[in-house]
Amino acid sequence: MQVIRGGSITVELDERLGGEIRRVTCGSIELLAAYDWRSPVGVSRSTGYGDERLDWLSEYRGGWQLLVPNAGAATVVDGVPLPFHGEWSRTQVSVTQRAVDRVVMEAGTRLPLVVQREVRVAREPDRVVVRTSVSNQSDRTVPFVWGEHPAFTVGHGDVVDLPPSQILDVAGTPVGRWPMARRGSLAQVDATRPVESVHFAVELTGGWAGLRRRCGGVALAWQLEDFPAVWLWHEIGSAGFPFYGRTSLVAIEPACCWPGDGLAGAISRGQAFTVAPGQSRSTAVALIPFEPSDRALCGATLDGRLEFSG
Repeated sequence: MQVIRGGSITVELDERLGGEIRRVTCGSIELLAAYDWRSPVGVSRSTGYGDERLDWLSEYRGGWQLLVPNAGAATVVDGVPLPFHGEWSRTQVSVTQRAVDRVVMEAGTRLPLVVQREVRVAREPDRVVVRTSVSNQSDRTVPFVWGEHPAFTVGHGDVVDLPPSQILDVAGTPVGRWPMARRGSLAQVDATRPVESVHFAVELTGGWAGLRRRCGGVALAWQLEDFPAVWLWHEIGSAGFPFYGRTSLVAIEPACCWPGDGLAGAISRGQAFTVAPGQSRSTAVALIPFEPSDRALCGATLDGRLEFSG
């Protein structure tokens, strides 16, 4: 486990699982969903579940994962099977640089790509900045998709803020404009009943999102040209594997593609990125904590500036 600190923020990362960010604390406040379940047993400590999605979920304890070169369903590209949510998030990474407030990790993928990921605690204001670079080490152009997968513990009445956008259901069918969908508002968390849902916010007008919680708010900011969509996942009290009624989380996931049918589907729709031989592509995401507020978040930037309504 790697631990970095700066100002009021402490970050824990697991290099066994793609450098996933296991915890981010701001003072005494836990910013991410973080669970210490002893079961289900993770596939890395046992045998496979016979299903790539269950294998991935067996290791899931909340946190923040990087999904690359695949996101969503398992798929095959150029004859290479790519697992659910991409293999990088379940790959042992190498720590190449380390400081008190910064760590840099690196690993390859099944495609001829090498991913470098820097996680840094920045100051004024205190925030976490994650920068990712995907490099092509072959003599051919290589496609990929990427998505960020942070999940946050929520309580009843907490509120998600997003820019104006079109909302699609899990199949990619339009169901409304943010925040309204067929089942009602997606913005306010209903923790009074089990909820398991995935929606996609597309045609975003800005690269930001917010979650206003009674225990403390958190904002995300990113580069809109790299992540033109948000995957919004509610997992509250559902009985299925691996949650067994133990979760109350919302994941706000900046992504380059939609719906969740994997890299092959993204290629067919023109949503996949490509990187030329010897070239690389980089992007950044920031996580910014803020004090509880009744005012809606209406903007956030990578350097930590937040804008609220009113």
